[in-house]
Amino acid sequence: MAIEKQIWISMLMEGFYPSRTFLARSVDMTAMVEYNKINLAEAGVAPEVLVDNTTFPVPTASRTDVALELPLHTFDTKNTVVRNVEAMELAYDKMDSVVRQHRNTLQAKTAAFAANSWAPQTNKDLTPVKATSGADNNRGVKSLSFQDILDLDAWFRSLDIDPSTMVAVLNPYHLADLMAEDMKLYKEMLTGNKIFGFDLYTFSQLPYYNATSGAKVAFGTAAQDTDTQCSLFYCADEVMRADGDIEVFAKYKDPGERGDVIGFQKRFTALPIRNKYQAAIYSAKSSAAASGGGSEGQEDGGGV
Repeated sequence: MAIEKQIWISMLMEGFYPSRTFLARSVDMTAMVEYNKINLAEAGVAPEVLVDNTTFPVPTASRTDVALELPLHTFDTKNTVVRNVEAMELAYDKMDSVVRQHRNTLQAKTAAFAANSWAPQTNKDLTPVKATSGADNNRGVKSLSFQDILDLDAWFRSLDIDPSTMVAVLNPYHLADLMAEDMKLYKEMLTGNKIFGFDLYTFSQLPYYNATSGAKVAFGTAAQDTDTQCSLFYCADEVMRADGDIEVFAKYKDPGERGDVIGFQKRFTALPIRNKYQAAIYSAKSSAAASGGGSEGQEDGGGV
C-alpha cells in the first residue's frame, strides 16, 4: 500500500498554496528544513555607512550572530473512515473526496496559524496595531474605512517598503464596511485585487484583538465579547513559511470499522522574519458598545 499512500500525499499537497491565497505571499524556507527543524542565525548589528569619509583606516567591527533553532509545528487531522459498503455502493470515489477534504482543512488551519503568527502582538513602532476609525455600524463596532487603509499605505511607503511586496488580508466584515462606504471604489478594488498600494486578499480566520487593550488573542482561544477581528497587512519579504514532513496514517479493512481509516500529519511553521513591517487593524467598539449599551456580538461569532 506504500504506492497508494504516496498518491494520497501527492493529492494532499497538490495546489496546497494556490496563487490566490495570501499564504503564498511569504518567503518559502522549506529548503532550509532538516529533520523538521530550521537552523538559522539572527544577523548582528548592521555596518555603519560613512559619507565622504576622510579618516583612515576605516573603522572595523565584528558582527555577532545569534543561532536560532526553529522546530516545525505538527498539524494532525482527525481520522476519517470510508466504510466498505459505501465504497462499493457510491458512484464516486469517496476516498478521493476524503483526501481532498483533509487537504482543505489543513490549508485553512495552517493559513490561520500563519496569519496569527504574522500579526503583531501589540502596537509598536515597526509593527503598528490600530483600531478602526469609521462610523458605528450595526455590528456594534466602528467600520473599517478607506482612510484607515490609506494611512497604513502611507506608513509602509514612508519606510521605503517595495510596493510590490505590500499585502493586505481583509476579513469579510471589513470588506463589507468598505462596500458600504464607497461602492464605486470597492468595485475598482475587487476588479484589480488592489487596495491603494496593497495586493488584496481576503480570509475569514484572521486573528482577534482585545478591543480595550489592543493585545492579540492567543491562537486557538475562543473570542470573548471584548474581542474583535482584525485585518492583516504585511511586507511579503518579512514573513516566512516552511513545510516539513507529511505523513498519511491508514488502517485498511479495519475489522471494527468495516472499512479503511485515514488521517494526515503535516509539519509546518510560519513566522515573522525580523518582527518588522507587519500591521493589523482591529474593529474598535462602537460608541454605544464602549459605554455599555448596544450590541457587542462577535463579528463572526467565534474564535480562530
